[in-house]
Amino acid sequence: MKRLLATILALSAMVVMLTACSHYYRVTTYDGQVYTSAGHPKLDEDAKVYNFYLLDGKKVILNQKDVKEIKQED
Repeated sequence: MKRLLATILALSAMVVMLTACSHYYRVTTYDGQVYTSAGHPKLDEDAKVYNFYLLDGKKVILNQKDVKEIKQED
């Protein structure tokens, strides 16, 4: 019983730490579209595109020239 309780507490602590460390970013395009990414968008410098995932897990690829602003959400 103590082992089960210790495992549950350890897993709960890990979940809290992981969610506290994650950041969301608002990506705004010049045509007014707003996306919320689950992490910092990555710039592929060769292809000149930003790659990121939305909160629901869908992958988004935007041309660098179409992105107006990337801002970290609190």
